[in-house]
Amino acid sequence: MDKAEAIHSLFYKFERPPFKAKNRFIRSATWLGGADDKTGELSPAEIKRHSEIAAGGAGTLITGLAYISNEGKSFNREWGLHSDERINDVAMLSEEVHKFDSRLIVQLCHSGGQRDASLAEGTVSFSPSGGIHPMRDFGTCPLSSHDIKKVIADFGAAALRAKRGGADGVEIHGGHGFLLTQFLSPSINKRDDRYGGPFENRSRIFHEILDEVRAAVGDDFSIWFKISMAEGTEKGYGPEEGKALSVALLKSGADGIDVSSGTSYAGALNSPSILGVSAGESEAPFREYSKEIKKHASEKQLVILTGGLRSLPVMAGLIEDGTCDLLALSRPFIAEPDLINRWIEEDSRPTACISCNACFKTAKFGLVDCPILRDRNEGNWDPL
Repeated sequence: MDKAEAIHSLFYKFERPPFKAKNRFIRSATWLGGADDKTGELSPAEIKRHSEIAAGGAGTLITGLAYISNEGKSFNREWGLHSDERINDVAMLSEEVHKFDSRLIVQLCHSGGQRDASLAEGTVSFSPSGGIHPMRDFGTCPLSSHDIKKVIADFGAAALRAKRGGADGVEIHGGHGFLLTQFLSPSINKRDDRYGGPFENRSRIFHEILDEVRAAVGDDFSIWFKISMAEGTEKGYGPEEGKALSVALLKSGADGIDVSSGTSYAGALNSPSILGVSAGESEAPFREYSKEIKKHASEKQLVILTGGLRSLPVMAGLIEDGTCDLLALSRPFIAEPDLINRWIEEDSRPTACISCNACFKTAKFGLVDCPILRDRNEGNWDPL
């Protein structure tokens, strides 16, 4: 296949039951800060943003992280899928995304000790072993065996809500420093029971969540895991364990692995959102991890590569050489919601996103957007 045909193939329909999409491009999970603080209800503005990205050509959208219980909430203005009242949010998202023939994957997350300090005031925060989470200044309580069972059950219940709302699948957030990362981390997890110590124990909760979610949603509903291949800290877990976990989850029946790396507390060089990525050599910093995982995926399982994807020739090469199956972008869709349509219309220049992370600073004013490019973009930029 020549280069032009390889690029064109990115826009062809993709199908690997139970998942199918109109192209290989995914809007990666992105917290936008568009939910009600008290109820977790999504705002019309955030639903509108999903609609814009779907209308802009993305084949699949993964929602920003949704908390599965009140104690698992990570951020202010985070969406909640912790109660049946929020099933209607999924229904509205599904309707908006599906009208453009795009797929909707709902990301589910438990914060553990990685949560905003204001959320910890007057409430109990949990982590695998208790203590203070990196870059936080409040204490957490260790999860009891009963608490762990509740966490597992909460993931299953939230996944079922996503299915009832019409989503096409769920993604369990197992990376970036949230609760499941904390279990895998030997520097954070100091438990001496069946959930602590050797790798098999530290990764146990991932498999129990997979079993719970599968029992809740059935076999015809996609279950993906987002995994940080390395924690990015001196005493944290490395890529050997990140790979081993990913391969084990595939063997246990996960439908896909979303390959990322790093944590929010690992510093700028080991952050999931790497600064200064540009089209060319610095693209796809996690590609080698993805290529290794792909070797162990069956014909029906998906490997999704997230992070630092900016240009069509590089992305086409990643598909052609078997690095991944699907391509997930976050910051480029904040800058250009209609990016895929631009590419379809033969404007093949790399995304205008310069990976400066200025978008994250806009959260204090309302819905996250790109302060550099928003005035040049089409779409709805209404404040909350």
